[in-house]
Parts: sequence; structure tokens; C-alpha cells
Amino acid sequence: MAESRIIKRNVLFWGKSGLQLTGMMLIFMVVYGFLFNMGSGSIFRDFWKTAYFYGGIISVLFALIGPVSYVGAYLPLTLSFGSGRREAVFGVQIFCVVYVVSAYIILALAGFMSSGKFDGKLNVLIAVLFVFMTAVGQLVSVAQMHFGIKGMIIGIVFVVLCMVGGIVTGIGFIDQIMEWINGIHTNVLWILLAIGAMISVLLYAVSVTVLFREMRYYEVKA
Repeated sequence: MAESRIIKRNVLFWGKSGLQLTGMMLIFMVVYGFLFNMGSGSIFRDFWKTAYFYGGIISVLFALIGPVSYVGAYLPLTLSFGSGRREAVFGVQIFCVVYVVSAYIILALAGFMSSGKFDGKLNVLIAVLFVFMTAVGQLVSVAQMHFGIKGMIIGIVFVVLCMVGGIVTGIGFIDQIMEWINGIHTNVLWILLAIGAMISVLLYAVSVTVLFREMRYYEVKA
């Protein structure tokens, strides 16, 4: 009975936080979709293209930002209110999974609405990026916890650089990137995606392990 209450509490708290982050991502998609197509003669069709383009950039970046901001803010809070350490780490994973799954579904649907089809290779690439960025985000959050204010500053600078770099790359070089990807032989591309997926999953496993170890010695500061 106590175990089921713990699971329910984790799902409600961290799951809600994951959905909140997805909601923020969705708002950005809608705002950008309409903002950049005001006055367009085919706003509905152009809306989905713009929303998908910027939503892809933002949602992947949020996969990094989410663990850094939410874990840094809420994990000490949950510990101070009596949450167990293993329970807290488990809750963080619920947050990450809820965001990644919900954001990915929304993005895949937006991609279908913009082109009328599901692009298998692109969808797999986005999924790999989601896992990879989530893993990096968790590692940055561990650095924040371990090094205190120094880790927080490094984490903020890292996130800002990733945001700027991601947006600039997406806006300025997306055509060249997609042309390069489409120019790769299909079999080679699937092999590269498989390698990227294995690396991302391994990095995610490492990030969870490191977070577990950090939590053993982590002290909540007043």
C-alpha cells in the first residue's frame, strides 16, 4: 500500500511537471506558427510548416532545458518535504519520459499535418535527439547539484549556448543539413541512426546512474 502511494505521488507530481513543459513547448509552436504567417494567403498550410520547424528546434532544446531547470528547482524541494532519494530519482525519470513522449507525439502529428506523411528517418532522428539531450540535461543537473553555484552558472551558460547554437543552426543551415542527410544512402543512414540511438541510450543510462550516486551524498541547503 505504501509503495503504491509513493508511485502515485511521483506520477502526479513529476508527470504534471512534464506535461507543463510540453504545454510550454506547444504554446511556442502555436505562437511561432501564427506569428510568422500573418497575412499569408494559405495560413493554415503555412502554419503547420512553421510550427513543425520551430517546434522541432524548441522541443529538442526543451529536452535539455527541462532536466536542468526542473530537476535543479524541484528535486531539493521534494527532498525537503520528505521524499526518499531513490523515489526522487525515479520521479525525475517520470518527468523526462512524460515530456519526451508527449512532446514527440505532438511534433510527429505536426510533421504529418505539414507534409501529409510520416517521415520515418526524420522521426527516428528526432527521437534519438530527444534521448540524447535528456541525458545531457541530467548530467548538467548533476553538475549543478555537485558543484553548487559554480555548477549552476556553468549549467546556465551551457543551456544558453545550446539554445543560441540550436536556433542559429536550425534557421540558417537547416536546408543544407537536410540536403546532406537526404544525400546519404538509405542503408548507411539507418546504420548511423542505430549507432546514434545506442550512444544516446547508453548516455542516458550513465546520466541516471550518476544521478543515483550523487543523490546518496546530496545535502539540501537552506
